[in-house]
Amino acid sequence: MQNPLKILSSAPHRLGFSLGALLLLGSLLLWGLELLSRHAAQPLVTVIPAMFWHGYVMVYGFFPLFMLGFIYTAGPRWLSVNSPRLLHYAMVLLCFAVGSLFCLAGRWSVLLMGAGIGLHVLAWSCAALIWWQAIYNSNVLDKAHAHCIGVAFSLGALGMLAALYWLLGQQNNAWLWAIEIGVWGLLLPVFLTVSHRMIPFFSQSVLSAYTAWRPLWLLYTLAGCCWVVAILRCLHINTFVFSVVLAVLLIYTSWRWQLVAAWSVKLLAMLHLAFAWAGIGILLWALSDGMQLVGQGGLGFAPLHALTLGFFCTMLLAFVTRVTLGHSGRPLVAGGLAWSTYWLMHGVAAARVLGELIPAWQNGLYLAAALLAVLAIILWVKVYLPMYWQARVDGNHG
Repeated sequence: MQNPLKILSSAPHRLGFSLGALLLLGSLLLWGLELLSRHAAQPLVTVIPAMFWHGYVMVYGFFPLFMLGFIYTAGPRWLSVNSPRLLHYAMVLLCFAVGSLFCLAGRWSVLLMGAGIGLHVLAWSCAALIWWQAIYNSNVLDKAHAHCIGVAFSLGALGMLAALYWLLGQQNNAWLWAIEIGVWGLLLPVFLTVSHRMIPFFSQSVLSAYTAWRPLWLLYTLAGCCWVVAILRCLHINTFVFSVVLAVLLIYTSWRWQLVAAWSVKLLAMLHLAFAWAGIGILLWALSDGMQLVGQGGLGFAPLHALTLGFFCTMLLAFVTRVTLGHSGRPLVAGGLAWSTYWLMHGVAAARVLGELIPAWQNGLYLAAALLAVLAIILWVKVYLPMYWQARVDGNHG
């Protein structure tokens, strides 16, 4: 019998996904506890205000671990270079995960929150350097996706530094910079870049008579608009024009990638339906920006949660499920549990968005969203987490 720890460290995605899944579950459990305490009219006694803690943890606490697990596994194939050494990626992932644990406990301690963000800055800076070194060592001609991810990773380090500055200097503007850079500078560009490269590729391998469409102008426009929006939002400048451009492009791309045809294969449909949330989320953002231009106040946090829960979290479940099945030697088929938990996460996103749009239902929908999210991740983790320390069923390495 093989050593589970040796198997866990045999590929970056195994360690990155397992740590990310555990921290995702921990983050959701603590947020669920927060909402339950509010519902019971017995708010938690904490040091860091809920909004500040929730914003940082949900943006930076677990997504980066999944990103590194994927990019350190797939990225070297894109670039035709060697995978990062075990010592390098293990130290980065473990350091970042410990930082996330400190941040979870940081709700009750400024010292732990500061230590956690500091570890994030250190680990993520090293992670970005490892990726840029891989790009430098590569001789392939097409490095467009790699460069976009490299820029996003670099901005992520800047966002974490802004969060550290916020905590040490109690500058609320710095917290805003951290969140805007995290969402628009890091997460959205990375999710869109990986989608641009992989969704047409996966679709072409499954659907008959499918022609992959992923022009570089689309990649550069999507990523560029994200980074411009990040800058403008940090400067408190309305982003209506860029939101409209992004929304139109994303909705058109979803149609061009044949969302309807993808329904014939569940695992592929999961990717396409998750991507559809990107267009919906940015469309809501455009509507909110437009309302603010005419003095109507906007849509609150509805656009943000359509993007983060709707796009990021459903795409995370879809993508990680597919990679986990493929790299564990299992058939690329979405079983009943994967399909059910995936739709639960769609319900989470819908409930959270509706909670912003229907104030009378807000408290109940917030709590329902939190509890559904916990349920979905617990069910997913129960089945898929053990695969990371189990040998591949086909006997291959990796």
